[in-house]
Amino acid sequence: MKEELGALLKKMGLKLSEEKTKITHITEGFDFLGYRIIRSMGQKGKMVPKVLIPPKAITRFRHEIRRTLAPDTAKDSVVTKIVAANRVSRGWCQYYRCTSKPMKTFNTLGAEIFWGMAHWLGRKYKISMPRVMKRFRQHNTLGTNTIQLFMPTLYKSRKLLTKTWTNPYTGTEAILREEFFSYTRWTGLEERQGRADLREELLLTRGTNCDACGKKCHPYEIQVDHIKPRATFKDPSEADCMDNLQKLCTPCHRAKTKTDRKVLSRMR
Repeated sequence: MKEELGALLKKMGLKLSEEKTKITHITEGFDFLGYRIIRSMGQKGKMVPKVLIPPKAITRFRHEIRRTLAPDTAKDSVVTKIVAANRVSRGWCQYYRCTSKPMKTFNTLGAEIFWGMAHWLGRKYKISMPRVMKRFRQHNTLGTNTIQLFMPTLYKSRKLLTKTWTNPYTGTEAILREEFFSYTRWTGLEERQGRADLREELLLTRGTNCDACGKKCHPYEIQVDHIKPRATFKDPSEADCMDNLQKLCTPCHRAKTKTDRKVLSRMR
């Protein structure tokens, strides 16, 4: 069979790869698109196909979370760090929620994410674990007033429902191809470290009203603005003091930015 396949590929101008060609028994299983597909005994006592999470996918996820919560990233903002961890967790869990009994894996990984973030917060603020729990614990997760750490246990397993469909090569329907899950390699590093923490502290201490027009805004609509433009400071870190920060809604922030640019252009 292998020789016939090689001869056929040779006529087509292709070459049979020895490394990628592996024939296994259906009970041994094989990996396809990041899933582990095997045939084993089902709940009704019959042999059925099962889709599992392969061990190498779990290991890769653990390495990505540990890289995101590495000790050398303790200077990053809490908000951006939680966003970075949530992006990895949500994408991974969404991809594997249709596998056979994924909740056991989700529970194990959820505990690792929780304590990994807890130790990262302890290193950042140099506080003990009880103080971390008292300050950031929210129900069964960690977070701030505006964002919470996503836990994989929130994703419930979902049955993969299949339906009949016409052959796209003979019909008029377009071919639908599912993209393989990939990481974006963002660990929460900001253009200016600590920027999100300054915004969090400003909203916590002064509320969410616009300082220019007094409009009550949603926390995500508030823009943090420098009263005295940051470009006028010799030491940029001095511009980030709380006395030089104000809260503006989007229209007011645009008007303030336009005015600052005109002033700076005249100075230059």
